Amino acid sequence: MAHIYVVDDDEQLLRMVGLMLERGGHTASLVSNPLEGLELIKEDLPDMAILDVMMPGMNGHDVCQALREYEKTKDLPIMILTARAQEWDKDTALQSGADDYLSKPVTSQELLTRVEKLLTSKQAAPVAAKPAMMTALYSFAGGVGRTTLAVNLAATLRRETQKEVCLVDFSLSSGQAAMHLRLQARNSWASLLDVPNINEAILRAQLVRHKSGLLVLASPTILQDPTALSAEKAAAILEVLSELMDYVVIDLPSVYSPAVRQVLSQVDCGFHVITPDVMTVQTAVRAERFLRQKTGMKYNSFLLNQVSSEPQLSKATVERGINTTLEHHIFYDANQARALAQGTPLALTLAKSTFPTHLTQLATAVMGLASDE
Repeated sequence: MAHIYVVDDDEQLLRMVGLMLERGGHTASLVSNPLEGLELIKEDLPDMAILDVMMPGMNGHDVCQALREYEKTKDLPIMILTARAQEWDKDTALQSGADDYLSKPVTSQELLTRVEKLLTSKQAAPVAAKPAMMTALYSFAGGVGRTTLAVNLAATLRRETQKEVCLVDFSLSSGQAAMHLRLQARNSWASLLDVPNINEAILRAQLVRHKSGLLVLASPTILQDPTALSAEKAAAILEVLSELMDYVVIDLPSVYSPAVRQVLSQVDCGFHVITPDVMTVQTAVRAERFLRQKTGMKYNSFLLNQVSSEPQLSKATVERGINTTLEHHIFYDANQARALAQGTPLALTLAKSTFPTHLTQLATAVMGLASDE
């Protein structure tokens, strides 16, 4: 038997859902005001929450996002129950942090089956069963779209797994990842430079949560010296994140430093981002020769990112240049410019285009590596 909060401004439907839950052996707390429901859930800490979407003052997505941002309810099983049944509505619900989505009208059997499934899956989920799967995207040439890929990969992992995913922007300035997500990041990894011992509470205070549930450790807005982030500090940050998260995606700067070497030595997977042009390919080949002597990544691969509609080199030519077969190729997508302008990663939109599809394939590869560990 579970204690479940139901928040819906429709009194009749509220009572009906409550009755269904009680007949299924659960205890239902019914709240018609979303603001009141949010506070009660935070105070009472139930086993689950069921939220309507269309409510006055604060909609269900806002309530869900607020619960995900609150430490004690960040893992609370949440179901969105609404009369809106379009695919867009389902995606929006999941992006706000909901675990499941059910459209009205709903039968008692359907509701109880989905509730039991959600409760069981959450209870069965291991707590910190293993360290986070850490993936770094790096390149020593500019203009290859590395940050765009890192942001979209992290967002896709969050969408596909609904687990804790953190995007770490180790760039030296300007907060590019935060800008991609339209986040106002007051803190950054620079806030940790003078902290002698980084722990969970200190690190969590520097993270900002996107509406999708993705967590971000932003880069500073003020330019930093390449040596500002030491290898020891980078290692300490990743060590704590490894215990807190399921997946960590790291956007590395294009400057080789002791911190970059440390990260590449520490991560489980590295993607060397290249574009199909002569200069980038030549730089990548020379960099890989150097990195093989300096780091010991468990797995690394070239990632070909086509940033223009007319590539300078064909994929076959690039493969000859790097002397290996390309496992991952992200094709040019004209929708990317609009996504950047809107501050919504293309992987989190419903765009029927190549980029989201290829990012899902890349995320699937990362998830596969995680399951093999």
